[in-house]
Amino acid sequence: MPRAVDLAVELSLLEAGFVVVGSTARWLVSGAGAPEPRDLDVVVEARELDPFVDALRLLGGTTTAARLRRCRDVRIRTAWGPLDVFLGPAPASRDARVRDVVVLVAA
Repeated sequence: MPRAVDLAVELSLLEAGFVVVGSTARWLVSGAGAPEPRDLDVVVEARELDPFVDALRLLGGTTTAARLRRCRDVRIRTAWGPLDVFLGPAPASRDARVRDVVVLVAA
């Protein structure tokens, strides 16, 4: 399992509100036949920002809601690899199941 997917699962378990986009979303939708993602890209809506940052902190992430509000897109280093967070309206999404955990993925 790609580390980026592991990170998405951990964030979902902590009930952080986000939608996976980019290469990790493609991998989750296409399965193991797609190229393995190198990072996790997520879109977080403003109303979900504080819970998302709280969950990220529990996983060792070091950013703040204020930084995300100011910059709107931020790359964060995590133990699972790079995480790109984009603040904005969430795209249409669908559920992807990974190890019995639902992860929202861009449709």
